[in-house]
Amino acid sequence: MSVTLQLPEELVEAIALRAADIAVERLRVELQAWPEWMGIVTAARYLDVSVERLRKLQARRQLPFHQKGRGCRVFFRRSELDEAMTELQQRPRWR
Repeated sequence: MSVTLQLPEELVEAIALRAADIAVERLRVELQAWPEWMGIVTAARYLDVSVERLRKLQARRQLPFHQKGRGCRVFFRRSELDEAMTELQQRPRWR
C-alpha cells in the first residue's frame, strides 16, 4: 500500500527554504567551534588533510603560518587558512 501526498508548490518552497536556513545555521555554529589559532594537528583536521600534507603545504609556503623561531611550534590562523585554501582552489591545475 502506498500513499501519495499532494503539496502546494508554495509549501514545498517554504520547507526547502527552512531546511536551508537550518543547514546554514548549523554550519555557522560548527565554524565557530574551530579556534582562531590552531596547532598543526588541529589545522590538519580543520582542512581535512593529513598532517603530512599540511607540513608539505607549509614547507612550500602555500599556507601562511606563524612560528617564533626555527624548531619552535607552528601555529595557523583559521582566517588565513580559509583565504589560502580559496586561492589554491582558484588556481588552474593544468600548469
